[in-house]
Amino acid sequence: MVARYEKTCWPDRAIPRPRPAPLRCSPMITPRSLAILVAVAILAARPAAATPTIALIDPPGAAQGMTVEVKIVGADLAEPRELFFQDVGGIAVEYLAASDNRQVKALLRIAADCPTGPHSLRIRTKEGLSELRTFRVGILSQEPESEPNNEFATAQRVTLPKSIAGIVTVEDVDCFKVHLAAGARIAAAVDALRLDQEMFDPHLELVDAHGLVVAACDDHPLLGPDAMLAVTVAEEGDYIVRLRESAYGGTDGCVYLLHLGDFPVPHLAWPPAGLPGGKVEVEWQGDPEGPFRQTISLPAETGPEGVAEIHPVRDGVASPVAVPLRVSPYAGTAEVEPNNNPDQATPVATAPGALLGRLHPKNDIDWFRIEAAKGSKWHVRAWGRCLGSPIDLVVNIHRANTTRERLTGNDDAEGPDSVAEVTVPEEGAFLVRVNDHQGRGGPDFTYWIEVVQSDPEVHVSVPVGRSNTQERLVAVVPRGNRTAVVLNAARSRFSGAARVSLSSLPAGVRVTVPDAAGNAPATLAVFEAAADAPEATVMAGVNVTAADDGRPLGGLRQKTDLVFGPPNNAVFRTALDSRLPVAVVAEAPIRIELEKPVVPIVRRGTLDLHVRVERLEGQEGKVVVFIPWKPPGIGGPSRVEIPANASEGVYPLSANPDAPLGEWQVALTAMLVPQAQGRGDGEMLVASSLVTLRVAEPLVELAAEATTVEQGQETRIIWKVQKPSGFLGAAKVRLLGLPAKTEAPELELPAAAGEISFPVKVAADAPAGSHKNVFCELTVPMGEAFVMQTTPPMQLRIDKPLPPDEKPETTPVEKQP
Repeated sequence: MVARYEKTCWPDRAIPRPRPAPLRCSPMITPRSLAILVAVAILAARPAAATPTIALIDPPGAAQGMTVEVKIVGADLAEPRELFFQDVGGIAVEYLAASDNRQVKALLRIAADCPTGPHSLRIRTKEGLSELRTFRVGILSQEPESEPNNEFATAQRVTLPKSIAGIVTVEDVDCFKVHLAAGARIAAAVDALRLDQEMFDPHLELVDAHGLVVAACDDHPLLGPDAMLAVTVAEEGDYIVRLRESAYGGTDGCVYLLHLGDFPVPHLAWPPAGLPGGKVEVEWQGDPEGPFRQTISLPAETGPEGVAEIHPVRDGVASPVAVPLRVSPYAGTAEVEPNNNPDQATPVATAPGALLGRLHPKNDIDWFRIEAAKGSKWHVRAWGRCLGSPIDLVVNIHRANTTRERLTGNDDAEGPDSVAEVTVPEEGAFLVRVNDHQGRGGPDFTYWIEVVQSDPEVHVSVPVGRSNTQERLVAVVPRGNRTAVVLNAARSRFSGAARVSLSSLPAGVRVTVPDAAGNAPATLAVFEAAADAPEATVMAGVNVTAADDGRPLGGLRQKTDLVFGPPNNAVFRTALDSRLPVAVVAEAPIRIELEKPVVPIVRRGTLDLHVRVERLEGQEGKVVVFIPWKPPGIGGPSRVEIPANASEGVYPLSANPDAPLGEWQVALTAMLVPQAQGRGDGEMLVASSLVTLRVAEPLVELAAEATTVEQGQETRIIWKVQKPSGFLGAAKVRLLGLPAKTEAPELELPAAAGEISFPVKVAADAPAGSHKNVFCELTVPMGEAFVMQTTPPMQLRIDKPLPPDEKPETTPVEKQP
């Protein structure tokens, strides 16, 4: 799998965490019906859009070897073309059909050897590709929840082992009855938030026949807000597994998979890592019955985070909850106690390498000494919480001398885990100090730290179009048209030009990606599909190399936010991918073409980009034009509208005084806003081809000194040419920024002139004071076109006349004979 799903862990229990207030319902409206009404109202309020949206997948998962019909609820789903799984193999789509614009049904056949865990999916319709959702494959046979099951008397009877797919609505409590013998063990685990559909914080309880809570779990070290427990019961009888939202909230989108059985429930492994493709004997920790050992095989390849998901097996029974292990090229050096102070630091022969250990007991501190060449640079990355440990790692780097001076450190660059960069001092070694942020400890407070060479890196990613969404994170290319995708460049130790290439594109699609210049934070990829390109969806490979010598630098590291919640729409679940979804869809309602500028944009200047719009027959409405990416130092409006009765428009650009000089490739994007609502054309973005934008020095530079004048008088503002002009003919010059009730004529500046003098008339009631933003706008000829530029501002001060009795007296001067 190429996607890595991450959790945002809750703070430690000592810190109160936010709870949504329960929603109280009228007795005339059931919680489920209210949730449905709210969902329908939200969907109905959406503007016309081609991009399909997935709000609910029910059931949210299935077992290996199972065939299941899945209901997908959302918006703009009327013409589904494909249910696309980004992962390779394992799930076959037998049929896909739309009930209406808001619901699709699909029959899925899960292979018996389908990889377990989340599988990324999207719906491709005639006009777009949906946001990312997941479908979870498990190992236990599965059945649906059966309502009513809110009370003990109506609890759903379950035969173990089993997975139940259900939904928790507002104030809903789902109850499941199991019969257990005396001394029997029952384990329960719930996938809720980790289904990546809704901010659902479940609470799980086991209740005996007397109504007493035998065991309960709200949050879990491995699962975050999801829950898992295991308990051995003392008495034979019927027991109730009770599941609800922690604050008795819930919506029609709070789906879950509840796993019941006698499976082990460890949450981390020791050692926490192993070699790619190798076997490793691990000790599983965290189960109430104590640790147990298992020899496991690790995959040769993993996703971007280099983590494998392994199902613990005890006495032939596998856990439905996988535990992550780091797959690392390093065998690792384990801490040797005592190593609580620098003098006792566990020695590591040389970097690169890995360190592993436990913080046990409380307030334990582990020190390591790493040998490395003086001046060499190293990247230190720690894994702890993301491997199921409750640890909140703090990693600090110190000098390996008598001063033990701290060089650098980190607490939470990777969530509760740590990342740091270190340059080896003259000692030829450095010390690594590891501790828990709150001084906690225990046998499950394990960590794995890698120290690797700090090589030059450039990774690209697509920025989200709108906060708290997945808007515009994919390339959707209409047939016979183009689309553009911004690629942000995250650089480490590399400042040159980076070249981005894409592979495995759909048939009939080509892409143009200008090099990402060293002084630019991003570049623009423009995809173009042939008119006969077949509609399809692929995951395209992305590779980044140095433009000058082809050195490999990185690739795509695309983080997609999946679940948001309180407070302030915090991100609770993300997916990390190294490939870019690219889809070919039906023809767009418009095409746009961008004229190549014949003159440069100069510093302090402006330039109009001229765009032409071609509407397909029968398509009407205004066209909204955007610029997806602007070169550094170049500005422009957030959008420009071309009226429904127009086929041409202008997108104005401006250049800062310090805009980097050189040539840049730019494009415009546009979408049709239909006059008739509900036609589904509103979000299909098309792009122009790339054109060259040249940023140059001004063709003439003028400067003026501050000028003072009294109200009711006239003055002259003289602008002097600072260096020989770079144009032929004469430029038209206007004086702008003048205060009210002042005026100056438009003048011409011949190329050979050394200055230009503006007569300025100041009315008697012109506003007095300093006016500091008076400047010249020049229209400078260049061939048959013109360059627009401005000058730096100057100051015009208008004074009030002195009263007659305060004017200085003057003595007539006698004429000399």
